[in-house]
Amino acid sequence: MNQADTDKAAQSVQRVYAERFATDLADNRAEQKELAAQIERLRSRLERLRTDETWLAGMQSALPGATAPPRPRRAARAARTRAGGGDTAAKAVPSPRTAGRTKPKPAGTSAAGRRAGTAAAAPLHQLIRALMPLGEPRLVREVHAELTKAHPERGTSVQVVRNTLETLVKRGVVGKGLQKGTAMYTATEAAQTDEGRAAG
Repeated sequence: MNQADTDKAAQSVQRVYAERFATDLADNRAEQKELAAQIERLRSRLERLRTDETWLAGMQSALPGATAPPRPRRAARAARTRAGGGDTAAKAVPSPRTAGRTKPKPAGTSAAGRRAGTAAAAPLHQLIRALMPLGEPRLVREVHAELTKAHPERGTSVQVVRNTLETLVKRGVVGKGLQKGTAMYTATEAAQTDEGRAAG
């Protein structure tokens, strides 16, 4: 091999690594953005809970005869035991909490919860394969984006999705190819058939 061929091969390798690093960097930044969004959602949820707590405490203190916040459950049980069977007191404690929690539940909450529970319990590889159309190549971050959109409760990272896809490649149910040095994953006929069996 002459010097020109050697230089050309070296440039080709450098280009492949440069594209791979660019892809990994994009995945890293996307994951950081996702985690930051999750943290922001948790902060908002915490603020809402604190606001609800203040409102509930105010409503409870406004009830007739309410002079102090209810004691912890363990302390209440111990007091009833010492009193020798205070069933009336036991029933009186939950009443303020029940009155403060009469917010109507949105329609379909139970069904949505069941669907979320089913998705949370399903194997990750099954969810990923179900989101990959047969014969259409997908980047790791594309699969991750679709998974996050369809199943936000899973909270899966790009690296976990990549590892799962590599496992599916080893099993022969997902194909892998390189396009300009970037890994592309494609659902094969075997993956589609296997999904059909899982659905049945």
